[in-house]
Amino acid sequence: MVASGVFTTVSLVSYCSAADVLAQLQGYDTSGWGSAEELETAITGLLAQTREAVDGVAGRDFMLHPGETVRLDGSGTRVLLLSPHGLHPVTQIESVVVEGRALEESDWLFYAEEGALVLAASSTFGVRFPEGNQNVEVTLDWGYETPPADVRLAQAKLTAAELLARNSGEQGGVEAVRIGDYSVRYEEGRHGYTIRRLVAEAEELLGRHRRPELCVI
Repeated sequence: MVASGVFTTVSLVSYCSAADVLAQLQGYDTSGWGSAEELETAITGLLAQTREAVDGVAGRDFMLHPGETVRLDGSGTRVLLLSPHGLHPVTQIESVVVEGRALEESDWLFYAEEGALVLAASSTFGVRFPEGNQNVEVTLDWGYETPPADVRLAQAKLTAAELLARNSGEQGGVEAVRIGDYSVRYEEGRHGYTIRRLVAEAEELLGRHRRPELCVI
């Protein structure tokens, strides 16, 4: 898939807020981590990298992509599935071009729940999308105006784990827990179990949104 166009989201830096992260730290003594302003600054400094980690685990982002043009391989059937390419949810399809030919709106149907573009039975184009390499061009709106609540929670948990790791203040063997390509390194101590739990919970939440792997048979 090749994509071009503009994309926006509620926040380009983070899916969650500092308040979401602090909610995960209720019950922990953070008084030695600096003032409230310093703590919020520290959290804000972590949000960009933990958002990238969230995207990496899911294999996609959770931004809003209005008017984006993507090029897809023709399926050789009436149906072209969009979700396996990470295009989810799709809210609107604006145009479809196949091998340089712009289709009329009456030539195709869009099923939002299934994320499927289907040639209409009455289509003047034909009965199937011809097989080919990126020979179908679709302009569409997809993504989220507001990130899903569980994605927001996952980033908050991951950021809280990172903050706990950086403020453990204990000397000991350095441990690490991974989520995708992102590693949280910490000194084993009283926060070790909590750090591992938070990262595991974040990974479980993001597993619901993980982009399916495409395979060629």
